[in-house]
Amino acid sequence: MSACAHNSTPVSTAAKHTTTGPQSGPSANLTANVPPDVLATCQHSAGEMAAGHLAEAARLANECVASHSLPVAMRTQMLQALTFINIGLRDNQAALDSQLAAIELTPVPSDQQLVLLAHLYGINQRNDESRATLERIRIAHEAKHDLDQTVGAPYYQELGSALAAEKRFQESIDAFSKAVSLEPALAEIYRRRAAAREASGDAAGARTDYVQFARWALDQEIDSPMRAKLTSLGINPASERHHPFGDANPLREMNAELLEQGRQSLKAATTPQSKAEAYGDISAFLDDTGQHAEALTAIDKAIALAPDNTSYKQSKVTTLVSLNRIDDALRLAAPIRKQAHEEAATATTPFAVYKKYGEVSGSAAVAYIQQGKWSDAIDALVDRAKGAEVYDQDYMATMYLYVRAKSAGVAPASPYFDDYIRRAAQPVIGNYRRELLLYMQGKLTIDQVYIQVVSLGNQATIQNALAEIWFMAAAYARYVKHDDDAARAFVGRLNDLQPYGTNEWMLARRGGA
Repeated sequence: MSACAHNSTPVSTAAKHTTTGPQSGPSANLTANVPPDVLATCQHSAGEMAAGHLAEAARLANECVASHSLPVAMRTQMLQALTFINIGLRDNQAALDSQLAAIELTPVPSDQQLVLLAHLYGINQRNDESRATLERIRIAHEAKHDLDQTVGAPYYQELGSALAAEKRFQESIDAFSKAVSLEPALAEIYRRRAAAREASGDAAGARTDYVQFARWALDQEIDSPMRAKLTSLGINPASERHHPFGDANPLREMNAELLEQGRQSLKAATTPQSKAEAYGDISAFLDDTGQHAEALTAIDKAIALAPDNTSYKQSKVTTLVSLNRIDDALRLAAPIRKQAHEEAATATTPFAVYKKYGEVSGSAAVAYIQQGKWSDAIDALVDRAKGAEVYDQDYMATMYLYVRAKSAGVAPASPYFDDYIRRAAQPVIGNYRRELLLYMQGKLTIDQVYIQVVSLGNQATIQNALAEIWFMAAAYARYVKHDDDAARAFVGRLNDLQPYGTNEWMLARRGGA
């Protein structure tokens, strides 16, 4: 079950970031020959950083890297961590020094390391070196023409800043605009482009960018001078962030466009099979634009033309859930799920079978959740996870924790998910769903998950992901923290988002969070 009930909105598993986040601490394979007292100091630094005690973390990290017994790989990792600690302390020169030291020990520095180096050169007013570092990155990707795909927005963001420092404002604005086209929800890009537009005399354009900044920025990104600036422009961040896409609704617009394509396919269809396929598509996109009765009519036409097609029957289950005809949905789902289990039992690759029946598993899970049949809901989630890729498995495990929390402990433990959660203990850069799973365990904050979400490159994908995180934040607040006010606030953000076609918005409107 993905957030979008019929058609999974693509989930980026390799989102690019302006900087590469610090690791949680020295990994085990690097520490085998490190003296215990030195290792304890290095690990203590990571703990202090995680706790937000940056000054103590910096002291311990410096003590750690001063040891001559550190392996090169571990020294590099600790220097990289020290860079982020120093950034947090706003000690720009120290951050640059530790980044340079880390890169010196790295035979082939990553693009992310070099982008961060360019950034640190820039904020230390060493613009020529910043430009040279960015040129090094560009040249490395020139032959394959893959700069946008591999480095993307972070490169253009730093290039824009470097050009602004040279007062080449139009070129700077163009670079920032390129970054926005690649990652449209990064607040920092809008802030920098707003400043460049102000400097070029474009007050109206600057205000538009400050509105975008306010929509996407976390509170911690809005310092006192920026808050004063926004106030002077009549911009209220608390209000703006409830409507991050303004008057647009990317999911609804995407599904409306796909619906029109389905209708055109139906007009062009000449065989029963092609007509059935068109009706199947039309049904899914009608459902995902909130036209549930019409969706049911369309899927019935598809089934009439292709009565043995299991995919159409699965789609009908989803539409019946959308119509809140839960009993009807589960009656239709039962023989399909039985067939899935029988096929999986004899299959060489059960994964392929469970993937084939993934939609009915996910929709059955949603239906059982609404009925309060917790054990059945978890069984359906397990089936869905068994045919899913990692990012979907992470979300099924998150849904399992949601069910356990919502049931107030009545739902049974699942050995399958408990084992998965034990193994999925570390964040995965670019996979916000792993961080959402950790959030539901109280190991990360919702802001940390949000930072991953806004690094996605497609607006519909971002809206889909926001639906998931606001729903889970509401559920965590209500069922784990028992904070009804916070839960209502998150549900309010979900309702303002209006993420058409998502299970989360449907569940929230039916009291699921």
